[in-house]
Amino acid sequence: MRDEDPQAVVEALIDAFNRRDGVAVAALLHDDIMCIGIPLPPARGKAAALDLLAPFLAAEAIDWQLHAIAVNGRTVHTERTDRFRFTGADWTQVRAAGIFEVAEDGRIRAWRDYFDMAELLAAMPASGSQDI
Repeated sequence: MRDEDPQAVVEALIDAFNRRDGVAVAALLHDDIMCIGIPLPPARGKAAALDLLAPFLAAEAIDWQLHAIAVNGRTVHTERTDRFRFTGADWTQVRAAGIFEVAEDGRIRAWRDYFDMAELLAAMPASGSQDI
């Protein structure tokens, strides 16, 4: 991906999550990404970011609903409801506001999600919430 439209890159990431396609998610992340699920500590580098995202990609089904998206240069702002269905459980959801910085090479260099930690912990299965 070279000089990809930043909005298209973020929409591709959301689509990759909805397909539970970890390979596609990884391809969209810059090697030097800083990924932060605020209020959690930052994950620096692609491997750390993928470790942070692994409990979410482990869901049986994912349905991230994009409510709003805005672009300022190479920065993309989103308002989403991230829905997950884990094995043996009903759908759960977390409301999130995300800010993505897309590098010139079309990969996400920074990703900051803002959410309510109590809402996130309630949405995750008991075994997965300990990893967050």
